[in-house]
Amino acid sequence: MKITQGVDRREAMRWPVSVLIAVKESRFCFQDVRLVEISRLGCRIETGFLLAPGMETVVRLPGFKPLAARVVWSNRDAAGLQFLEQLHPGVVNHIINLPTPEQQAEWRPLSALR
Repeated sequence: MKITQGVDRREAMRWPVSVLIAVKESRFCFQDVRLVEISRLGCRIETGFLLAPGMETVVRLPGFKPLAARVVWSNRDAAGLQFLEQLHPGVVNHIINLPTPEQQAEWRPLSALR
């Protein structure tokens, strides 16, 4: 018997991140969420609310046009989204190199460094 428990069968490499983004929760409402994992094919977000599996939504990544996505799974804490069009590797690279909100909070104006 072949044991497959714990084997990750995802089609694309996933990268851990910590970026604040917005996701369309309903017809008229965008909510701020934390992007915690991203790949060319999809992402995982921390939500604090439930998104209906199967629903189409929109994700706003910093510096890019809104992206269409489908909710693959969701619970009250997080959701997995599949992008309707694969991301260019450069987009993923840009996102994984963004500073975290915690790093941004530590930034000081140049005038404070003098």
